Amino acid sequence: MIIANPMYDTAFKKLMKDSEASKFIVSTLLGKPVVSIEPRLKGAIYMEDEQDKTRALALRLYQFDYVATLQTGDSEYTEVFIEVQKALKLTNLNRSISERFKQKDKLGDREANLPVITVCILGFDLPEIATSCVRVSTNCFDAVHETDIDVKSHYIERMMNDCVVVQTRKIEQERYTTDLDKLLSVFIQDDFVDDVTTKYYQYLIDDGNIRRITDILQDCASNPKDRQTINAEIEAWEQYRELLESVEKEKLQKIKQKEVALTEKEAALAEKKAALAREEAALAREEALLAEIARLKTLNQ
Repeated sequence: MIIANPMYDTAFKKLMKDSEASKFIVSTLLGKPVVSIEPRLKGAIYMEDEQDKTRALALRLYQFDYVATLQTGDSEYTEVFIEVQKALKLTNLNRSISERFKQKDKLGDREANLPVITVCILGFDLPEIATSCVRVSTNCFDAVHETDIDVKSHYIERMMNDCVVVQTRKIEQERYTTDLDKLLSVFIQDDFVDDVTTKYYQYLIDDGNIRRITDILQDCASNPKDRQTINAEIEAWEQYRELLESVEKEKLQKIKQKEVALTEKEAALAEKKAALAREEAALAREEALLAEIARLKTLNQ
C-alpha cells in the first residue's frame, strides 16, 4: 500500500481533521482512553512574516487544538486542552503554553481554564533521547519536607504541562504489537517510493483504527491536488534551505571581512608599536650621547 507521508502538512491535516482518526491518535499517544474529543482546529501558525510567502510556508507549524475528556480511573474523568503539533524541522517548533494560560475554554454553557497537554510529533532527532516516544508527566514535590505530593490543585494543573514527544526518525520498524507500535508505524520515515512524500506501508493491517488512518493517507497519496500541494511544500522547504545557506554564506563572508579588517588593524597597531619602539630606542641613544658629551665636557674643565 502506498500512503502519503503524514509529516507533510496536507496529509497530517487530513488525519487530524478526521474525528475518529484524531481520537485514536490522541488516545494512543497519551496512553489514556479518550471518552470524547472536540476539535478547536487552529491549522497553520506562521512563525515568520507572512509577507514572505515562501518562508512563511516553510516555517509554519501545524497545530490542532482539542478539548477532550480523558478517563483517568475506573470512575474518574478529567477535561483537558490538548495541543497536537507537527514539526518537520526544528525551526518550526512552537510553544504556546504561556498564551494558553490566559485563555478560557467553552464547555457547553460554561467557561473554564483547562490543564494543557502538548503532543509534539517531530521530524528531527533529539540527540539526548533515544526512544521514539516519550511521555512527560509533571508532579508536585514538597521542597521543605522533600516528599512527593499526591494532590490535585486546579491552579497548579493550569501551570503545569504534561507532554508527549514522538521522534519519527527513531521509530523501531520491527515493533508492531501494541496500539502505539501500530500508530507509530504510520509515521516511520523510511521505505519511500520515489521521494519523501509517499512511502510503502509494509505491515499487515489488523486494526480498524489503523485501517482508517492508512485509508486517509492512501487517498492523500493518490489525489493529484494533494500531491501538488505536498510538492509545493517541499519546494518551499528547498527554497528556505537555499535562503538559509545564502544567509549563512553572507554571515561567513562578513565574519571573514571583519577578521581581515581586524588583522589589518592589528598589523597596523603592531607597526605603530614597532615604530614607537624604534623612536624610543633612537631617543635613548640620543640621550646617552648627550650624557656622554656632558661628561666629557666636565672632564675637560
